[in-house]
Amino acid sequence: MELIQTFDEYLELRYKPLETEFLKKVGQNLSRTLPTIRKYCLSEWVKAITLANEVQRREGQICAYMSLSVLATSLIDDKPILQVDFYNEEWVFGESWARYRMDADFLFKHWQDFKIDALDDRFFVRSKISKVEIKSLFWGTLDKIIFLFACYVKYFAPRLSYYNEFDELVKAESFYVTCGTYLDWQNRVYAILPEVDLLNPDANEDTTFQHVANKIYHKQKFSGINLRGSHFEDCLFDNFTFENLDIVDVQFTHCRFVSTKFVNLKMAGCDLFESYFKNCTFENCSSEIDEDADEYFAPMRMYHCYLLNLEFDENCNFENLTHMDCYYKE
Repeated sequence: MELIQTFDEYLELRYKPLETEFLKKVGQNLSRTLPTIRKYCLSEWVKAITLANEVQRREGQICAYMSLSVLATSLIDDKPILQVDFYNEEWVFGESWARYRMDADFLFKHWQDFKIDALDDRFFVRSKISKVEIKSLFWGTLDKIIFLFACYVKYFAPRLSYYNEFDELVKAESFYVTCGTYLDWQNRVYAILPEVDLLNPDANEDTTFQHVANKIYHKQKFSGINLRGSHFEDCLFDNFTFENLDIVDVQFTHCRFVSTKFVNLKMAGCDLFESYFKNCTFENCSSEIDEDADEYFAPMRMYHCYLLNLEFDENCNFENLTHMDCYYKE
């Protein structure tokens, strides 16, 4: 085996393949142990919110952001930490007014093995490539781990709303739960936002993370808007059209779709629960993830749904759709 001579060659021939395999293992571990991770995280976050509630009662603070940050520096001591910070409307430009820390070992199960493999000098010339250079690459890999974790968090962060402690938290008109790195990038994983007229939104108005309940839509259309992370509950869509939409990670619960058209939709991570479809058509709709996507999406799911006389054109792709206890009749 010929030893790698330069740092650029090491990056392409050794580090990137190791990193790809490592991140694959991280994703597999997150998927396999997600119920356990979800239970642990929600339990710890409720403790964090309880602390924040106590501070609010004393100081009258308003919460606009609940920030979940994996502290990259905690890896130096080989003790990964997930920090929960509560901010007012200024967010990270101000100071957090409540803080809680929890162990994040579950996220770094394969980290030590990866570092050992990356620093294994049997694969490169030690006099030409320093281990310090190689270690500088670890920070980029850590960012990718945290980003991957944030992609999973978005599927259970909304469950915070099930807890009384979360209800008691005094929130700003626009409230966000974000996940990322401390004082750096943060991805939105849940939000409680003012209601928007989705049929006629203002220019540049944020239409994501909407919670829509008990609405009747008749001979109307959602078109060209981003509904990511939204939840429709007990809604009726009659002779309605969903067209040219990003509805990834959208949840429909107890909804009825009658003579509804679904046209040019991205539906990865879409969740349909106890909903009814009759005489609906699907054109160029897909639950698949774009090849160039840099984000994880769960498979589209359909549970306990009634499906009557549906039509799909040849451009639809629902190969990764998972379904359970659905009734289908042509």
